[in-house]
Amino acid sequence: MKTLGIDFGASFVDAVIFDGKKILKTWSVEKSKFTNNWLKQLTGNTPVATTREKNELECLGRGGLWLAKLSSAVVVSCGTGTAVVWARKNQPIIHLGGTGVGGGTIQGLGKLLLKTKTVEKIFKLAEKGDKTKVDLTVGDILGQGIGLLPPEATAANFGKLNSFKKEDLAQSLIGMVAETIGLVSSLAAGRTEEKKIVFTGRVSTNKLIQKYLSQVCSLFKLSPVFPDQAESATALGAALAG
Repeated sequence: MKTLGIDFGASFVDAVIFDGKKILKTWSVEKSKFTNNWLKQLTGNTPVATTREKNELECLGRGGLWLAKLSSAVVVSCGTGTAVVWARKNQPIIHLGGTGVGGGTIQGLGKLLLKTKTVEKIFKLAEKGDKTKVDLTVGDILGQGIGLLPPEATAANFGKLNSFKKEDLAQSLIGMVAETIGLVSSLAAGRTEEKKIVFTGRVSTNKLIQKYLSQVCSLFKLSPVFPDQAESATALGAALAG
């Protein structure tokens, strides 16, 4: 039976139609543009399950596992903020923590530093930047790596500031957010027996974010997983719970 799953996030409302075997269709709309008419056009006679009715963390965990085709993993929602859960098939979801750093941080600091309104524009700027001109690295301080950290690891975000180019500042901002999410997620995973971290949410679909998340995970000998349709994970989890 088809079910419409809806995730009412802080920045976006995401929806999926799921038939028990596959995702048939997805939708997404910015929260500021969401209307009840938009929702009515989707529902029709299809049963609806939302994160307002279901446990949102349960939805995150179940949706993340399904997309990654895993029976257990640490699952992370990289949205406006960040949430981390331990998900295991047929067992309760355990909330491991999270951070207020996420897509909202990119957007907010992007407005302040870059006078740029959208996350997409910040990502485009970051692709052409060099954050080593802005961030202080371990190698800058010690001339070599230390402990888990290689010389190129960040010692202080924005701690060098040899460049004020928008591209370099943008890449430093993206790196700071991704490294923070990666560190919080990896430390949380250390409380479990898991070696895989499934990153979901719209922010996690960006290639530069994925690069920095992977670098942090590798320090802890953890494997990051970036499933297709990651932005729909929580909405899918609502459909699975419905």
